[in-house]
Amino acid sequence: MKFKSILMFALILFGSIFGQSESLDIEGTGSNTSVQGAFGAVTIDGKIWNQIALRPVLPFGKLSVAFDMVLYIDQDGNIHDDDWDFSSGEKVKNTIIDKIYYIKYGSRWDKNYFKIGALDNVTMGYGILVNRYTNTLLYPQVRKVGMEFRTKAFGVNIHGFTNDFKENMGLAGVRLSAPVDYGITAGVSWVGDRNQYLGLRDRDGDGRPDLVDDFPSNDAWWIDTDGDGWADNDTINEFDVDGDGWTDSSFTYPLWGIVIDPDGVETKPEPINIKEESESFNAFSIDLGMPIMRGGPVTLDAYSQYAALLGKTIDPIDTTGNLISAGYGIIPFGLSAKFGPAKFNFELRMVPKGNFEFGYFDRSYEVERATFQSINGNQGTIVTKDQKLGTYGKQSGYYSSLSIGLGSLFDATMAFQNLSGEQYDSDSNSFQEASNQSFTTILRLKKTISKIEKASWFYQQRNVPNPFDFEYSESTIMGYNVGLKLGNGMVLTYVFRRTFQDMNGDGDVLDKGEMVNMTSVETSFSF
Repeated sequence: MKFKSILMFALILFGSIFGQSESLDIEGTGSNTSVQGAFGAVTIDGKIWNQIALRPVLPFGKLSVAFDMVLYIDQDGNIHDDDWDFSSGEKVKNTIIDKIYYIKYGSRWDKNYFKIGALDNVTMGYGILVNRYTNTLLYPQVRKVGMEFRTKAFGVNIHGFTNDFKENMGLAGVRLSAPVDYGITAGVSWVGDRNQYLGLRDRDGDGRPDLVDDFPSNDAWWIDTDGDGWADNDTINEFDVDGDGWTDSSFTYPLWGIVIDPDGVETKPEPINIKEESESFNAFSIDLGMPIMRGGPVTLDAYSQYAALLGKTIDPIDTTGNLISAGYGIIPFGLSAKFGPAKFNFELRMVPKGNFEFGYFDRSYEVERATFQSINGNQGTIVTKDQKLGTYGKQSGYYSSLSIGLGSLFDATMAFQNLSGEQYDSDSNSFQEASNQSFTTILRLKKTISKIEKASWFYQQRNVPNPFDFEYSESTIMGYNVGLKLGNGMVLTYVFRRTFQDMNGDGDVLDKGEMVNMTSVETSFSF
């Protein structure tokens, strides 16, 4: 087992997994106007579509605008009309928003900076709440247009973000920081998700999530009781809603001599409407940082953090369904060092009373935000991420990360968390001593090697007993991105991403349909 873990670790580190959302390589195109295009194939909702894309970038000084105008066409010539829907005011808004890949001013560490569109890596402060959050994890199946900004006013540094304007800023956060006495900088952050249910996919925007919507591509219909393809509320075509052979009284054009259903009509219950029902969640943090060593080849900073999750979670032992308060986490001591091409972090971590997760809003948040479990027809149990906090008891341990340039060819990042303490064990229905570990690794190619224009790999496994056992969970993300030169300015790019969802609520992600793969193959060009 130990040899297997070492071998798998080596394979991951040197090329078996994914770089996030780099299929659109249109940043950093310089100060000149450029137009990039692409054609190829992409998987959307398990179906292969041919794509034709035009991606112009328009610079205006420090301001640049990048568009993402894509047509998806299936083998029968049908256009994926979700991306070009002008049937209502809401859909017009979303269609226009989807065509913006980013609007950007300045660079990430400038005094004044903002970016609207794809967010690949958002970390607030030292990362106790928001750590490497991305809104592009499910692209292009799910297109989100968010915003990140930095500015300074009245001596206070302001850093904020929101995940998606299409869901009217469902997730948002802001951090204020300023220097205080003795060289110390203090910061306070707030992050809130006003409706975690918005994490459930709803392609037609009718408020009924796709998994419990009998017509996920039609916003006027969502229930088909007898499964005949006609909606219950289609009073023109559906004459027998419950399929019992009797004409319903609601049928608009009953035929002469047909007897109206004497037993009444039995229909499916209404599915959840996430536009009317919501489940919010909030959190805040405070941090203190102080420079120890500056002005030389080595910089060294010390910091401390505290964060509290402001919501309720489920007590897994209490069968009555009573909710308990979410917990808080403390990093009493953290150390950040830079030396040459390397950056190193080390933190002591404590969860004094349980019900807490470090880096709660992370790279996999949009997948874990809300999921359906135990679906039966158009009904199902929704489990939000905060409801799982109750499985974590009192814990303590450490976290360490290292980012380093491996010569002139590669950049590598590795992060590891090792906590020990109490965790809920479903077999004994009690809290047991256990390890809670997380591991993340990223490897990126910095320059062209022969025909390889670009390449990146990523793997994440969080809050498991041993991430090197490679037993998949909902926090697992993996994939890779490889671009090959074809000549004449053309690049063939292959992107693969894999995530997991526990659809039936059995505690694992090994069943059919719980592994979610996204692949795309495209040939890009610029002029």
